[in-house]
Amino acid sequence: MSANFIDDLLEAVLRVFKPDVSALKEILIISGMPEETQNIRYLSYNRQVVQEDAAIKAFSAVALINNRRAAQWLLTGYSKAISQIIFSPRWTRNEMDLFISALRCSPDTVALLSSTAAAYSLMGILEIEDRGNKGIFKRWSRRIRPALIVPGLDAIGQKSIATFEHANEIRKSAGKKNLFNG
Repeated sequence: MSANFIDDLLEAVLRVFKPDVSALKEILIISGMPEETQNIRYLSYNRQVVQEDAAIKAFSAVALINNRRAAQWLLTGYSKAISQIIFSPRWTRNEMDLFISALRCSPDTVALLSSTAAAYSLMGILEIEDRGNKGIFKRWSRRIRPALIVPGLDAIGQKSIATFEHANEIRKSAGKKNLFNG
């Protein structure tokens, strides 16, 4: 895997999370990039957690996407309908499956991936746990969203990616408990 490709991805990750660069770089090097005929390459388990102000953020890099094959990866018609039924929050509890299906069913986002100069993008999962107020009754909220890391996008492309991420965010809330630790 080229060092420039890795450095570009690591720089682009900063849009959503400040990772331990050496740990994430090691995951990318060990996993390698997808072959020319592969749409996606799943990464080994990794998770980085940081605390920022009143929020705890956790980032997991889950897959490298081959942007050169993104157009062939798009689901349309009957395949799209089946995917949206099977991979809905009602039936699927795995956020990664939900987010990858949402990506494959999003023609605008797939078109953006296939038109970018970067050969590969990184799909991650960002979990944000907000502590809420500091009073006696604490209310915790948890947001789980896809983090689509595409190097070299302009402001319009970044806005389009942020819109996709926000549209596919999962929100959960609870009282008096830490959602990460039970």
